[in-house]
Amino acid sequence: MVEAYGGACSCCGISEIKFLTLEHQNGDGQAHRALTKMHVYRDLKKRGWPQEGYTVLCMNCNFAQRFGHRCPHKITE
Repeated sequence: MVEAYGGACSCCGISEIKFLTLEHQNGDGQAHRALTKMHVYRDLKKRGWPQEGYTVLCMNCNFAQRFGHRCPHKITE
């Protein structure tokens, strides 16, 4: 999954696999998990890793962007 979606955090660039997670760019992760009965990666693999609407983020960037906030990496002073 990580390799299919770029191999590193699309925000900060970190590539440590232990820190990376899938990001649903349209905010539909909860619905996707419910639809696939928590087998999101299996579903994406079966569909050939569709690119639109998905990326990889590290957990720090993922948590920073929750609820519509901007990641500190993208905020310029």
